[in-house]
Amino acid sequence: MLRGDTPCLCYTVIMLSLDFIRQNPQVVQEGLSRRRDPQSIDELLRMAEQKRGLVTRCDGLYTALKPLKEMRVAPIERRAELSRQIKAITQDIRQLELQIIDIDTRLQPLLLSLPNIPHSSVKEGDGKSATGDYEVRRWGEPVSLEFEAKAHWELGERLGIIDFEAGTKISGSRFITLKGAGARLERVLISFMLDMHTRENRYTEILPPFLVKRSAMIGAGQLPKFEDQAYACTEDELYLNPTAEVPLVAVHSDSILSTGILPIRYVAWTTAFRREAGSASRQTRGLLRLHQFNKVELFQIVAPQDSYTVLDQMLGHAEAVLRDLELSYRVVTLGAPNLPFAAAKTFDLEVWMPGLGRYVEISSVSNCEAFQARRANIKYRPTSGGHVEFVHTLNGSGLAVGRTMAAILETYQQADGTVIIPKVLRPYMGVSALSF
Repeated sequence: MLRGDTPCLCYTVIMLSLDFIRQNPQVVQEGLSRRRDPQSIDELLRMAEQKRGLVTRCDGLYTALKPLKEMRVAPIERRAELSRQIKAITQDIRQLELQIIDIDTRLQPLLLSLPNIPHSSVKEGDGKSATGDYEVRRWGEPVSLEFEAKAHWELGERLGIIDFEAGTKISGSRFITLKGAGARLERVLISFMLDMHTRENRYTEILPPFLVKRSAMIGAGQLPKFEDQAYACTEDELYLNPTAEVPLVAVHSDSILSTGILPIRYVAWTTAFRREAGSASRQTRGLLRLHQFNKVELFQIVAPQDSYTVLDQMLGHAEAVLRDLELSYRVVTLGAPNLPFAAAKTFDLEVWMPGLGRYVEISSVSNCEAFQARRANIKYRPTSGGHVEFVHTLNGSGLAVGRTMAAILETYQQADGTVIIPKVLRPYMGVSALSF
């Protein structure tokens, strides 16, 4: 059971295969409606039915062809007729197969454009919340300073640890350069988070490539939906990693796992690259909405019946980082309209930022159920000799490093502009405060 959530969360095996969509069109269309996704599946269903008819005809021709080919010895007077029949049926089969290939080609983008179906516990918008998001709980009280709190970008510039001008000069807007203690604090936060997740939570540390194939982006649900947000190296047909979730899904793509190795727990630090087109203007300053940022990602592959227990567990792992840093936060369950594309259920962790006077998202923890596993073809065999099934995948930030630094600067700022280092980070930093 998820802490503070509904008492019954039976997992749902919802996999957006063509068969599932054809057999459960109302479930899929209702899922789109709950997400407020305007697309219709009518054209997809029409083509699926057309393909089904072609496949049935093709199978029938193969059935008719088999006995003709088995007539190895036939009277001379029948050989010419048999040869003509075999040739005609073979040509008909080829034409039908070409039509099936053409439909598959047109079906593929329609299938890939469909988001995951929200879990039954995910709420929709109502009078209290237009999006269905609701707060589950809080940890710590929002910090109230006895002086006028400064935003982290102002503190960073005054301390000489964040150079926005240099970042813009080198790469353009929404790139930064960290200097001195700022660069060290970024490195320290990455090490601290990795140490916590590997030592205390038993994740295996992974350092994947930062460039990924298109197939990896499709498998994780990034493409084609977020094509305009990705940085592409077109000559090499590679993409700059938008989140470590992408290469971690790809590690076991096209695999059949034995049930004995589940759950698989990975933690990875990577630099993430996102265009962030169309982001809200109030979030474009400072460290909150950069084109390049560091993130420590949690990722698990589990048996379907375990995924909602693991979702709660992973949420706790991300919360533990904030608690050790003594940063006030709240847990928010996302409503259907705000769910990530690949997620069936998502919790956001929002940290309190005194300088901004509001909570800011610092982690999203999601259960994607079998959605990514189907796209990436990751299966497992529950029992020896049994039928294979798709696994469930989960991911979560543990945490976004730049936003964690921003929260530390704003929460631990002093009246004179210095910033106290959280106790848990002092052995890593070697100092207890950042000063001029």
